[in-house]
Amino acid sequence: MKTLILGMGNPILSDDGVGLLAVEKLRYRIPRADVASSAMIGLTLFDLIIGYDTLFIIDAMTTRNGKLGELKKIGEDDRHGTLHLFSSHGINIFELMELGVRCGYDMPQLLAVYGIEIGNEVAFGEALSPALNKKLSAIVEEIIDDINIVLPAFFAMNSH
Repeated sequence: MKTLILGMGNPILSDDGVGLLAVEKLRYRIPRADVASSAMIGLTLFDLIIGYDTLFIIDAMTTRNGKLGELKKIGEDDRHGTLHLFSSHGINIFELMELGVRCGYDMPQLLAVYGIEIGNEVAFGEALSPALNKKLSAIVEEIIDDINIVLPAFFAMNSH
């Protein structure tokens, strides 16, 4: 089975690029998983994700009462708030996955979406804010730990 871990973000909007930096820190840390990053949203993601069996996404998010650097695992029921899971054309990653299936594409199983809280302030810059940068390694370790639980469990359930 082929697994993709996709980091999303804008590389010139400081903390908004946290998903891109997170996947670089976990590159080579998850056996047999490919790592990619993208500033693209919407239908353009098909080119990246089709051909994989499983998919994990890491992205920046903002919530009303979120704390900078807080990691949230987002499911279909609580999918509001991420910056890149939604495009200006009104399609989010969950709808994109459903559309792919309806169009007959062999879509990967979306196993987890990790949202990293960045707050409401988005600034121009190619580096994370010092406060978020200080937390990034711990955030990445938490994501790695979760993937190392979710992925073997998924493979075990689907190997029969």
